Amino acid sequence: MSRISVFIGAVLIIGCSPSVIAAPLSEADSADGQCRAVLTVSPDRPRLADTITLTFDVTCPNGISVEFPPFGERIGELNIVDIQTADRQLVLTATPQCAGKTPIWAMTIRCGEQQIDLPAAEIDIFAEIDTVNASLDDIGLAAEPIPPSIWYIYAIIAALVLIALVLLWLFYRQKRTELLVENHPLSAQEFALRRLAELLESRKHESDVKGFFVELSDIVRWYVERLTDIRAPELTTEEFLNKIARPSRSTRFAGSLETLIPFLESADVVKFAKHVPANDEVMLAFRRAEGFIRKSQKESSDVAQSRNRG
Repeated sequence: MSRISVFIGAVLIIGCSPSVIAAPLSEADSADGQCRAVLTVSPDRPRLADTITLTFDVTCPNGISVEFPPFGERIGELNIVDIQTADRQLVLTATPQCAGKTPIWAMTIRCGEQQIDLPAAEIDIFAEIDTVNASLDDIGLAAEPIPPSIWYIYAIIAALVLIALVLLWLFYRQKRTELLVENHPLSAQEFALRRLAELLESRKHESDVKGFFVELSDIVRWYVERLTDIRAPELTTEEFLNKIARPSRSTRFAGSLETLIPFLESADVVKFAKHVPANDEVMLAFRRAEGFIRKSQKESSDVAQSRNRG
């Protein structure tokens, strides 16, 4: 009697417990009926935050090799994170990307000379929240603000350091130019020509052609500023030429404007239109800048002499 009671209790426990064997999601046989493939999914009711396991099991006679199809990084809307294979079993571990119906496409498994065409199926991915019974009653106070990422702070510090270095470089460059002018008994023309020679000797045009043209243009504009009251570095090319062409200054640069205008135009093309000039174009621009400085100084001297004679 006691044995019968134990047996009945065991049956009731098994009958009332959830099944530990996952129901097949998809299954099929080979054409000769000797091989069979079954796809099962665990857990039975996967949620969006779950890790899903897809298991392909193949049964076939001994001595028949099994070849599973290749898989990439995704299967339907699932991201594959791990693939494990045995002799006649393949296990995929994947994570869902969205809730709802997720298709698992049809695939073919080779069993020796035979093949098993496993039909397509669907997995129903459930959301984290039960939208039917969801309630806002239990929502508490807002959480503390999330502190910014440490990398964000490092990025701000790096940006500030970079800005400080750029400002220091600009300040040093300005002071260096002022000291050279104050401490050197050279005329504006001599100093400008020396700067041109140093720029050419640096061979900057071979590594940074845009920077070369920027510095070349700065030398010419600095030179004009020393001969006139024009704040040349602060003007566009059009504004710069309009100021030079005024009657009070046109006699000083009358002949040299023919050299200055094409030089400024070629420099603007390189600086602002991203034109990459050939070496002969670079040398032509350099000769124009040098020629303008030499010729304009001579014209200024001639004008001064004629006024003295008058």
